[in-house]
Amino acid sequence: MPPPPELCRDLLVDILTRLPPDDPGCLFRASLVCTAWRALLTSPEFARHYREVHRTPPLLGFFENHDTVTPWFAPSSPAASPFPPLFPDRRALHVLDSRHGLVLLSNPIRITENDHAVSLIVWDPVGRRQWESFPPLDFASTILCDVGVVVCAADDCDHLGCHGSPFLVGYVGTDYRSAHASVFSSETNSWSPVVSCPHPDVEILRGQPKPLVGNAVYFICEYHPDESFILCFDLFSRKLSKFDGPPIHHYKYALMKTEEGVLGCASMEGSRLCLWSTETGPDGAVAWMESRVIDLHKLLSSNSFLHVIGFEDRAGVYYLTADYGVATVDLKSGQVNKMSIIHSNIVPYTSFYTPDQAVEVAQQGRWEEVGDKEEEADEEVEQQVEKAVQELFTKGSKALKDEDFVGAEDCKRRILEIRVAHHGKLSPKCRSAYHNYGCALLQKPLPNQDSVKSTTTQSNTERDIVEDLDLAWKMLHVARPISEKSPGSTTEKYKLFAALARVSVERGDMNYSLIACFKALANMEHLLEPDYRHIINQKPTHTFCLRVAVQDWRCKGYLIVHVTCRGPEKGQSSFVG
Repeated sequence: MPPPPELCRDLLVDILTRLPPDDPGCLFRASLVCTAWRALLTSPEFARHYREVHRTPPLLGFFENHDTVTPWFAPSSPAASPFPPLFPDRRALHVLDSRHGLVLLSNPIRITENDHAVSLIVWDPVGRRQWESFPPLDFASTILCDVGVVVCAADDCDHLGCHGSPFLVGYVGTDYRSAHASVFSSETNSWSPVVSCPHPDVEILRGQPKPLVGNAVYFICEYHPDESFILCFDLFSRKLSKFDGPPIHHYKYALMKTEEGVLGCASMEGSRLCLWSTETGPDGAVAWMESRVIDLHKLLSSNSFLHVIGFEDRAGVYYLTADYGVATVDLKSGQVNKMSIIHSNIVPYTSFYTPDQAVEVAQQGRWEEVGDKEEEADEEVEQQVEKAVQELFTKGSKALKDEDFVGAEDCKRRILEIRVAHHGKLSPKCRSAYHNYGCALLQKPLPNQDSVKSTTTQSNTERDIVEDLDLAWKMLHVARPISEKSPGSTTEKYKLFAALARVSVERGDMNYSLIACFKALANMEHLLEPDYRHIINQKPTHTFCLRVAVQDWRCKGYLIVHVTCRGPEKGQSSFVG
């Protein structure tokens, strides 16, 4: 039979262009069909046409700032999985902002015992590029709270593909007396003179949206528990000013750019979304007006939403936080998506991700990490660290023996904090600490249902369980890339993937649990083949993968071994420092 006739190029382009940008996996899978499709999809011409047709960069996911782990990237949906944001290095980074495909991160630096500073990293996750600079020390070393923004600085840019374009970084900080600001330009590789806006006891709020309206960026500041104002910083005129915020509690609203292109804000009152906009008078005074109220009762399954935490003006999507986590609301389509995110300190990331960008990365090779070159620790300090870890190890082992799982979990958490503080968040020496802390969270017993009487208590208990599972999943996922990139024991890799399979089942993610199962089984087979009886006689967790994988025909051979060779399970516990 002759092969089917090939589609004409124009028709093929029209078909492939219709693939959704918020599911980049579609384009990547299509590029594997044949050589001709790969050549088309990896061409800059198709990528440019694809962006021009769709116009709005899709939401690929959220960066979560977390005190325990390095910033975490949560895809907006499993479909966005081909996008792999590897963080620049192993330092204690904090995501400040994301805009035009770029991400701004901060890294605290201790100069002396009493003096500190900060370095700022502009990172292009898609292009695998990064730049680092240090704000002027004369105010960066005195500020108590800081925020920052990054924007594309290319002339007449449509911001559909800003990767590699010049950029500006606006850095704003506050101390006890004033707010200070400066701008970094990648074109001149320099910082502008520092400008200040006096105000006593002012504190700029981190974790809040920072809308860019025209050339100015806006921040929420507080100077009393219930009083706030808006700080305005013009990135081009370098002017810093302030004005009153809307008549709403500052924790209840989020600043945004309205459809009319002016500064506005959004807040929630029950199930009602209240939108406000500003109007500037002839004298420059800013007035707030409630412009629209939208009842989301029909879109929301409950009134558990607390407040608005963000808005994507180009996509028209609101980000709301609820008792169970974070959700996105698209007013145009009426679609509500619940995200697998618990914490509200998030920074959304929007960008096109097409196969041509992956090819460019492969041709560039590996980029070098900036800073954080691990040095040999002082022998005396190393001994003190290991002594503290050993003491916690002994205490945790006793707690586990006494079935005090909460105490054991606390010891493992403290071991992790010590190792991270000494070696860095992504150091290979922290691998086992992440792994063990994640497993400890899984070992915590569920509360007695008889003791959970009130609805409020039950809701809080369920949220605690979800948060524990979410944190356990994050801990194990931090350990995973460290383990894969570091030479280590195959047994440790097996145990890690087995734990990932278990926590995925607990979270209801059967797809990923099967992926983790097969990775665990592959490591186990490589380690112990052909002694299958030895495989089954390992700890009960070693047979967990076989029980989970029963749904997949590829597990048939392992399942036969599991049924015929496995003896009765016996509970075993272990504590590893």
